[in-house]
Amino acid sequence: MASILEDFRHEVTSVLGAKNSNLIRTHDKNFGSTGDFSFPRLDNKKVWGHPGDLSENDLEDALKKVESMKILRLSHGEKSVYLWIDRQCAFRKYFSSNFPLKKESQLESNHVVNIEDSDKKDLTCERVNIYSDMLQKMLSKVSGGDSTLKFEVGTKKVLDKSDDVRYISVGPVLGQNGKKESTSLDEFFRKVYDALESQDCERRDESENESDREARLRALTKAQIHFMLTSSVPSAQVKLDLTGRSAVFLLYNCARIVQILYSFEESVRDGVYPPINEENVDFGLLDTQEEWELFFVYILPYTDVLQEAVHMGKLHKLPLHLIGLSNCLSRYYSRVKILRDPLPSLVPTLHARIQFIKHIHAIILDGLDVMGLQPLNKL
Repeated sequence: MASILEDFRHEVTSVLGAKNSNLIRTHDKNFGSTGDFSFPRLDNKKVWGHPGDLSENDLEDALKKVESMKILRLSHGEKSVYLWIDRQCAFRKYFSSNFPLKKESQLESNHVVNIEDSDKKDLTCERVNIYSDMLQKMLSKVSGGDSTLKFEVGTKKVLDKSDDVRYISVGPVLGQNGKKESTSLDEFFRKVYDALESQDCERRDESENESDREARLRALTKAQIHFMLTSSVPSAQVKLDLTGRSAVFLLYNCARIVQILYSFEESVRDGVYPPINEENVDFGLLDTQEEWELFFVYILPYTDVLQEAVHMGKLHKLPLHLIGLSNCLSRYYSRVKILRDPLPSLVPTLHARIQFIKHIHAIILDGLDVMGLQPLNKL
């Protein structure tokens, strides 16, 4: 299924009489000054060739035909035309369409073949294993059971390439000395675990029992290793870095959503807030810059990220997308108070924000599942 973003780019491309939707650039920042999308001015002969039937003056009327997302306004810059989307309409359309995250279909296990030596236990082999498992999960979500998609994943260079099988080459994991890391997975797991445990002593909840703490630290350790090994282009070398904490940050942000949702439900039970009627939630009330960034940069393109990973071999885009989402979510927490006073005028916006972060939580859980990881349910 095509995403709203993909539909929009194709519609605008069609209106412009172009063949390449890549000319429609999707922005991820500076929305106020440069809009949400842009494309080269129509008088740029180097890009468009000979002038078509559409003039700059007729452009605004022509773009009103675009249905996937309503264009609020456009601006002609020196080199580009900038488009601003009607945000309220975009929010309402996406959520009213009730796009669930695609459920996994049953695919044969031979769609992804790991051609590495299964007896190896080093970090390079583990990197291949993680990518193989990720790809199998992604295939089940985006291919719709397409039996023609078959992959081989490994570190060896394949000279005799088959048209029926796509090969994904995985680069080695290097140590601090720049040479291939010989440390076993178990040894490295313990090294990362010990580093996290040392830092955890400063912030842990004293009431947490030891078994729960160990389970939490093991989940954080596994996540940190997976993100460390997969956040680079698969074919590139990876140099180990024990200072990064992006995965830990993501899991704690995920737990923070759970905490907010629990506090809301508890307040509903206590009669502080009215319960949510999901049919009446107005997502058009989401009006902050942070909400638009979360929606436009991370929610809308999520299915595109999975598609790109499968069809172009860019498996690293998923962990990077989740890290970006986590960072944006942290800024949202710091600037927007979700659980506000229960005034009748504020409750509709509060309900919209609760449903909004529920959807973000679902995307994070789905992404973690693809990566073979478990979330944290409490800080």
